[in-house]
Amino acid sequence: MKGLGWLTGGALALVASCYIALLLINLRDQPPSEFALRLEDIYRNRPAVADADNGYIYVMGFSAAPEADPHEMGLQRVAWLRHRAEHPEDQSPSDPLPGEYQSPQLPAFEKIRDACGWGANSCDRALAESDATLPEWLPAEQWRVDRYRTLLARPGWLETLPPDVMMPLPAYAPVLDAQRLLLVKAHSLAGQQDADGVREILERDVHFWRGVLTDSDILISRMIAVAALSRHFSMGNLALRRLPPEMQWAAMPEAWRAPFTADELSWHRCFAGEWLYARSVLSQIATGPAAAEAALHGENYGFLTRLQDLAIEPLFQLQDTTNQSAEMLVRAADALQVPIEQFTEARTSAAEIFASSAARVGTVANLYNPVGDMLASVASGSYDSYPPRVADVEGARRAAVLATELRSRKVDVANIRAEIEASALRMPYTGAPFVWDSKAQAILFIGLVPGERGQHSFKY
Repeated sequence: MKGLGWLTGGALALVASCYIALLLINLRDQPPSEFALRLEDIYRNRPAVADADNGYIYVMGFSAAPEADPHEMGLQRVAWLRHRAEHPEDQSPSDPLPGEYQSPQLPAFEKIRDACGWGANSCDRALAESDATLPEWLPAEQWRVDRYRTLLARPGWLETLPPDVMMPLPAYAPVLDAQRLLLVKAHSLAGQQDADGVREILERDVHFWRGVLTDSDILISRMIAVAALSRHFSMGNLALRRLPPEMQWAAMPEAWRAPFTADELSWHRCFAGEWLYARSVLSQIATGPAAAEAALHGENYGFLTRLQDLAIEPLFQLQDTTNQSAEMLVRAADALQVPIEQFTEARTSAAEIFASSAARVGTVANLYNPVGDMLASVASGSYDSYPPRVADVEGARRAAVLATELRSRKVDVANIRAEIEASALRMPYTGAPFVWDSKAQAILFIGLVPGERGQHSFKY
């Protein structure tokens, strides 16, 4: 028993000595790095957008009841977010929009919504079958179409970052449903040979979402823009295809003809906002990692949790952690800022940068800020899949333009392979011709995103 006591005491003394050594190593945090300061400058220097012009504010109130004003509701919600950011201790104000308005589910629209995701062929059939019933159900959704048209008239996009993970983001599902409705309307106008009406709808829609893609400040809004643009090109192609061939080229929006620019494809602004959002989350963790996790999962914050926080808090350096993520994001954004033809190599470089952020975990260097290193390592693994999703929209644009151009010239299907191979519109990454899917009678763009989401089919 005496030997066991000495052994236990020695083990405890060793643990205590190691912990004290860790405390001494972690006495001071780091100053903001040049990468952190650069991201702060990018965010601070975002172009100003008046509230009346800000599509983000309108989206914040978009899911309000039909009789409500989405802009006014959005203003209230943004003011509430800013109040909570400035006064985190004040938990009394509640969300001015506690729940989304649930409109009646119309079977005819549900069928189109399910079909018009990533499969252009199934969407084509669903739209064709809806012609007979469209006059019966579309008027009931006119308020949503009108609301969406009002959103598209907003020329700017400037987000207010939520102060913590518990605060709501905009409800994008109702917005994307409304986009489908308007694109159904464009398809209906094409059936009436209203080329001007089709062009007007498509021009406004693509212009708005290209703006959101450029000015989004966090990943979720940028991925929503990617989804909206992918659906726009797919359903827009079907609307143009319904027009007589001689009308299609003139009805195609001018914005379709313009390649996505370096600014639209750049990652600097989105990564700056994402970094600031992550920093606000990490600042909450810094005050008590175990308590923050317990609050996130709705668990009780008891004595043992507080004891755990007291032990962990000194081993977490907030600025050093955010410096690490800032360096990773800036270097990755710089690597990705290349012409689209060089994107494959740039994506590989960015992936290596994301992977290298985990290098300190499990090393001697990890004795400094071990908790922060672990958090930075976990976060870095989620970024690599996003850049290809954005780059692929340029391939979808080119394929949609090519399909419209060939149809407008009434190219015979027997000659279409040769026409595709001769076209100046090529795959963005390799310069190879687009693929002709003879079974689906469609031009196929297979992007870098794996699976169904990387396959963009444009019916000929």
